[in-house]
Amino acid sequence: MEFSTIFLYFFIYSILGWTCEMIYCSICDRKIVNRGFLFGPYCPIYGFGGLIITFFLSDYYYNPLIIFLFGMIATSILEYITSYMMEKIFNAKWWDYSKHKFNLNGRICLLNSTEFGILCLAVTYIFEPFANNIINFIPNTYKHLVISTIIIFMFIDFTITIATIFSLREKLITFAKLANSINEKNNEKLQDLEILKQLQIIRQNIIDKRNIFKKRIIEAFPNLDFEKINKQFLDIKLQLSEKRKNYKERKK
Repeated sequence: MEFSTIFLYFFIYSILGWTCEMIYCSICDRKIVNRGFLFGPYCPIYGFGGLIITFFLSDYYYNPLIIFLFGMIATSILEYITSYMMEKIFNAKWWDYSKHKFNLNGRICLLNSTEFGILCLAVTYIFEPFANNIINFIPNTYKHLVISTIIIFMFIDFTITIATIFSLREKLITFAKLANSINEKNNEKLQDLEILKQLQIIRQNIIDKRNIFKKRIIEAFPNLDFEKINKQFLDIKLQLSEKRKNYKERKK
């Protein structure tokens, strides 16, 4: 199979996976939720998961039980590795299933793994034929142009996302240092307006409605936990929640 076909499968699965998760989370939270890591309407982990199912389980097309079980195991391993790598790269825990029964280090749990197994069946019997029709619909003369456009767009998206996360983390570290400097100066120094002003500026910069990138990361991962600075991050999320609540009340 050519790279162009493999990549298009990956991209289509990424979009379909993002769509399924958005619908599922929106129903659970009773509001529109975008849980994707990137800003575009796609989620690469589903793209890789879809490729695993397509290439390694296609021989078991007539045995849905094997597809379900092996797909559940393979996608759970993928989720565990992804969680571990993201935690090491960003010094942050992006999701936590510790409250779910039969979880492994909070990275994966039986409920999600079962849902992934069902999704593997959907990939085999619904999504793959659908993706194949889309790929065949694109003329060969335009495939490279389509792929190049997608790669450029995803690269820009990935760059902005990474920069946003590291920027958010740096601001939280600065926020934590300033907050600690106040605590260390005892109660009579709490009138240090300059430090309080700096704290307010940092907080406002993060929750400002114009700062759509940081807000989306915060809202997309409600269980995001930055190592050692989670207390400050919780303060920011509380401020953002109150601001959103006040906006809704004014709108009424």
